[in-house]
Amino acid sequence: MNERLVMIPIHLADPDNDNNKIGDNEYYINVPFDCYIVYVSAGASTDDTDLTLDINDDGDGAITGIDCADQDDPGEWISTHFGGSNDPVKVDADSELSFDANSVASEGTTITGYMLVLSSDVYA
Repeated sequence: MNERLVMIPIHLADPDNDNNKIGDNEYYINVPFDCYIVYVSAGASTDDTDLTLDINDDGDGAITGIDCADQDDPGEWISTHFGGSNDPVKVDADSELSFDANSVASEGTTITGYMLVLSSDVYA
């Protein structure tokens, strides 16, 4: 067995946009290995009612609606690996993950957090 737990950072910010607001497809990463998303934690830099985070795998909504509305209370998506109720989400090697902020986020709001993914020959 050759399991690896990998932490992938999340950072959505839009300093170059004219209105300085985060939105759809704000952050992209490529994943070079097969893995399963098992945990996500993300929060906003300011309180922003109804702000949520979606993670898309090659354009399809893999994980949706992570609550990022309260600055002092990061939202979580928890798989059964960590005692949650969600099934781990499979991500194939060479997939592109994109991250959406859903809300009319206030100017200058950012979302930061991390994803834990499990890579293992057990799941191959």
